[in-house]
Amino acid sequence: MRKKYLYILLGFSLLFVLSGCMMNLLDIILDPGIYLGYSKNNNVPTVGDQLKYDGNLEFYKITINVSDLTYSQVDEDGVIYDLSYYKVFNVKEDGNVVSDSIPIWKDVVEENELETITIYADPSKMKENLAVGVGDSSRYYVDWYFAGNWGSDTWDAGAVKFEELEGILVANIEKDFNAGDTISYKIKPSSDWRPWNMIFNSEVYSRDSSDAVYTLKSNTNQITVYFDPRISYVWFEESEVN
Repeated sequence: MRKKYLYILLGFSLLFVLSGCMMNLLDIILDPGIYLGYSKNNNVPTVGDQLKYDGNLEFYKITINVSDLTYSQVDEDGVIYDLSYYKVFNVKEDGNVVSDSIPIWKDVVEENELETITIYADPSKMKENLAVGVGDSSRYYVDWYFAGNWGSDTWDAGAVKFEELEGILVANIEKDFNAGDTISYKIKPSSDWRPWNMIFNSEVYSRDSSDAVYTLKSNTNQITVYFDPRISYVWFEESEVN
């Protein structure tokens, strides 16, 4: 198979804090495939960092040792959080797709005594500079909440905690909705939103992202929200409850 050039811009002016690492201009020759960039390889993947296809999951995946992670300290109004970031590179003949930087929370790793983390990717859902289509196993240990504007206090105390069902996180909202109604929302990593840099808006993990918006397709009194943390993918189902 013809080799594909993956051009990765690395600049001495960028620190590996929130979105990557220090980089020079390098030409990395890689066959088409899915590759992981993280702290161990300074965000410059090689053939040893290639994700392999799992036919049962229909995802690509790679398992890494947590001992290979390097964390950066992030100050959130005086509270320090240690986060390690990674990206996934989809090297293709018709143009590469690089995900946004995705955080791993050190507290989650240590409190659950994780020794390895599996990174997943679904290239059919990946989009340039977004987290969609990429995620990891450590996200199952985070207490995710669906927060939004469908109720009086549903951004905060009234947010709905996700529950796991066969590998998918599920949250149910019961309220009378009409077709065309909209819900502004985010998925927060704790009841108090912290760490802010883990907040997910269905596209990126960021403290500064805009709200996501879901538009109702029918008159209904129940919405089920599904969140697959392995690939950072959110979808909705509308149904009637008697």
